[in-house]
Amino acid sequence: MSAFIGDSLPMKMLYKKLKQVSRSDAPVFISGESGTGKELCASVLHKYGKRHQGPFIAVNCAAIPSELFESQLFGHLRGAFTGASCDRDGYTMAADGGTLFLDEVAELSLDVQSKLLRFLQTGQVIPVGATAPRVVDCRIVCATNVDPSVLVREGRFREDLYYRLHVIPVALPPLRDRGDDIVEIARALVARYAGSEGKAFQRISHQAEHALRCYSWPGNVRELENVIRRAVVMHDGEELTEHMLELSVAARRVPLPPTFKQVPDEVSSAHVRPLWMIERDAIEHAIAACGGNIQRAAALLA
Repeated sequence: MSAFIGDSLPMKMLYKKLKQVSRSDAPVFISGESGTGKELCASVLHKYGKRHQGPFIAVNCAAIPSELFESQLFGHLRGAFTGASCDRDGYTMAADGGTLFLDEVAELSLDVQSKLLRFLQTGQVIPVGATAPRVVDCRIVCATNVDPSVLVREGRFREDLYYRLHVIPVALPPLRDRGDDIVEIARALVARYAGSEGKAFQRISHQAEHALRCYSWPGNVRELENVIRRAVVMHDGEELTEHMLELSVAARRVPLPPTFKQVPDEVSSAHVRPLWMIERDAIEHAIAACGGNIQRAAALLA
C-alpha cells in the first residue's frame, strides 16, 4: 500500500488485510491508538476499492456538537431551524457513490447513534425538516481509539449499532511495535520537511536513529511527524542529530548506553557483524564438527 511507509511484519499483515477488504462494500471498523493513521487507512480502503471514483468524505465526530450533528450528517431544509437559510446536503448525501468515514464514532450521542443505525438499516436519510426519505449508497468506514466493546458494556454505545459497524475489524499497530519502520518514516519526513523549509538536512545520525528506536512514541506517527518537523524548523545542517530531536527521557523504553554518544557516526557493517552472520557461522561450525550430522548439531546448539 503506497500510502504507508514500512515493511515490518505488523504492517505486512495490515497490507494483506486491506487488499482483501478494499473491494468489498462491507462496513470496516478501524481501531488504533491516536496518531496511528486511521484516516489514512480509510483513504487507502477507498482508493483501492471499487468506489474509488466516488467521493471520500471524512467526518470527525468528536468535533461536531451533538445538537448539530443530525443536520450535518443527514442535511436539512431551509427554515428547518433557526439559521437554516437554505437547503443543505449532509455528509451522507455528499458521500453518495463513495465512502463515508466516521472518525471517533464512539463520540456520537446515543440519540444520533439511533439515527445512524436507521440509515445503515434502510440506506435512506431524512434531512431535518423533510418528510420524504432520500436513498444514499455509500460505504461506511468508521474508527475509534477506544475499545468499542467496552463502551457497549458501559451502555455508552448501542450494541445493535456496534454489530452493524463492526463487520470487518482492522487494528492498526502502534508505532513502537513497528521496529525499523520508525527510522524509515523519520527519513522520509526529514526529506519532506527539509524540502518545504529550505533546509540542508540529508540524513539522520546513528545516535538519533537509535534514540528514535528506543522511544515509546505515545503519540505514534503523528508525534513522530511533530518531532521531526520541529527539529528541521529549529535547526539546520546536513545531519539531524540526537539533541535536535528533544525526545522526552520519560518516554524512552530502553536506556541509552552511557558510552553511546562516544561511538563515531562512521560506524558501519565493517565494524559490527550482523547477528544473522554470527548465527550462520555457529550453525555451519557445529555441522562440520559433527561430521555433517544435522540432528546432532542441532542438539548441541539447543
